Amino acid sequence: MVAINHLFPPTKINELPTWRFVLHFKAPANAADATKQAMARLKTVTLKTVAFPFGLDSLTPDNKGMVAVPIEVPESRRRQVGSLADYESDFWKICAAMMTFGFGDVYYEAVDWRD
Repeated sequence: MVAINHLFPPTKINELPTWRFVLHFKAPANAADATKQAMARLKTVTLKTVAFPFGLDSLTPDNKGMVAVPIEVPESRRRQVGSLADYESDFWKICAAMMTFGFGDVYYEAVDWRD
């Protein structure tokens, strides 16, 4: 089982100024190889709303054994009907792609959160 840890109040997603997030995944022991494989897989996943604003080629494990994956839903897409459901579906597709290669717990950070 994998834990999802929100670093912002998840019930307030519609109040966020943007839907820009960083998904911090706990990396497996073979972090470098697993990251390359996971990023290659993510490039093949069909997503409805989520974009990778900085691409996927430069993502690497940090010295704490985590891989940070920045994501966003562009404002124009966020305003469309069904965007939250599509976003949630995309989020689970990203998690599945990462977990296939041994990534574990995810720490979910809203980048533009203001409390």
